[in-house]
Amino acid sequence: MEAAGRGGRMAGQRQVRNMYTGGNPAECPVCMTGYDGTVQRPRTLPCGHTVCTLCIEELKVQGRVACPECRVRHAVPEGVQFPVNYSVEALIGMMRDSPPPSAGEGAAAAAGKKEAAGLSKKMRSSLQEQEAIVVAAITACREAQSQLGQYQTTLAGWGERQQQLEDRLLELVDQSRSARELLQQEESRAAAKEEELKKGEQGLQALLETLRTLTTEQELFVAMLEVFCCTGGTKQAVKECREGFPDASTVTTARKVNVASSAALEAVQAALETLPTEEPRPQADSDSTVMDRLHLIWTGSLMAEDLRSLTQPARRLLEAGRVFAVYQAEGQRRHARISLEAGQLCLHALKDHPLPRGAATLQVSEVVPPSPPCTVFLDLSWPGKAPRRVQIRLSPDTTRGRQFLLLCTGQRGPSYVNTRLFQVVRKGEAGEFVKGGDYESNDGEGSSVLLPGLDKGAYCNSVQAGDVFGLGWNYRTPEENGQFGIRTRKCAGKSMFVFGEVVDGLHVVAKAAQHRDIKEVTVADCGVVLCG
Repeated sequence: MEAAGRGGRMAGQRQVRNMYTGGNPAECPVCMTGYDGTVQRPRTLPCGHTVCTLCIEELKVQGRVACPECRVRHAVPEGVQFPVNYSVEALIGMMRDSPPPSAGEGAAAAAGKKEAAGLSKKMRSSLQEQEAIVVAAITACREAQSQLGQYQTTLAGWGERQQQLEDRLLELVDQSRSARELLQQEESRAAAKEEELKKGEQGLQALLETLRTLTTEQELFVAMLEVFCCTGGTKQAVKECREGFPDASTVTTARKVNVASSAALEAVQAALETLPTEEPRPQADSDSTVMDRLHLIWTGSLMAEDLRSLTQPARRLLEAGRVFAVYQAEGQRRHARISLEAGQLCLHALKDHPLPRGAATLQVSEVVPPSPPCTVFLDLSWPGKAPRRVQIRLSPDTTRGRQFLLLCTGQRGPSYVNTRLFQVVRKGEAGEFVKGGDYESNDGEGSSVLLPGLDKGAYCNSVQAGDVFGLGWNYRTPEENGQFGIRTRKCAGKSMFVFGEVVDGLHVVAKAAQHRDIKEVTVADCGVVLCG
């Protein structure tokens, strides 16, 4: 506590010195115009520098702002405004409210200085320490106001987003209600027609009984007229039933709304299942701010948009290794780590490991495409070498490409993790390529077929270095073969079933091909490049 107090006093002293050195704190450092309380309010960037509202608007580029002082780029907060610097506003208010000292006040101040000068050295030191304590308290108060300003701005942004979601949900509810009313009207119409046909049938039954008891020609003549009238009306009612039911417009509308409502409910249920069962408990330590604690609570379930735009909370969670994608199938729940590496978001293969405390989760389907084109990666390793990454662009959309994607994520169970490269063909010659992908027996003797119809589709034909292609049948696996080859040297001719190409790390595959024993080369990790 004593150290924290000294730190606060030092911070207060620094702020006091900064107020009276360098530029004018009441002016924007960009446009050199004085701040005001309307269109040019002072706003604090996360790096600590202050710029007026108008200049921040001009500095925005693709949702980010570069600080004119330190050049650090900051994502625009969800409320679309950076927090107001209440400390600067308070300073401006004091400067405006304080009139210039009169001659009498100047004399009094001089007398006060002389009186202070008459104090002992120990007393002057104590006085300065008390002043520093007061300044530190003022600084802490203003920092708390600034944090509350950021908090209010963020809450307002979230409230606006929630209102938009509510409007969309209400729109879906209105569509559901309208569809239900249409169904009720159609049900009433069908019930009325059914009643009409029922009465017609009863009339025909009575007429049939009459015909069976006729004894005179006169009765027959009368009955014939009744038959003509009754059967004519019944035939018309039957015709109207066949032509008017079902009503195509009503059924189509109801079906569309039913599918949309079911999909919305399933998405909500899936999202709720990923929420943490235990609420995070933010700790109010000396280093945490209101926003730090807020984001710890809020980001227990991360949004895909937060990842794509790399908001500040998302970046913090990624750097802490606490972002995971959840995949649940057949009652089994697995998790895939999402990392930020060299500016790229990467989803790693699914594993059966427990989530760390405070992890942020989302669904795999929210971030991983269902099929190519996309970019995946294999991390290759062999004795004496740390894992090195190979990135492969899967394109176009083919059955082999979809299988490769599934085995990079592990969504169907097996993955390429811990599989080996098992053969080098034409080693050191033109057309050299390596074989891998046998997740079944890990030696090239398995078929490794995850999806049927691997050789059906529009594949490319090529023999360029970097081609990733499917292997055909062989004497060991006479059935369809799901293994792959990666070509490290080009040659004449063409190879079939090319479904991807190495876009980065081909030299890693070439080095692996030159290793003394290709079967020592393993896939240490694999996954999907989400963006970057």
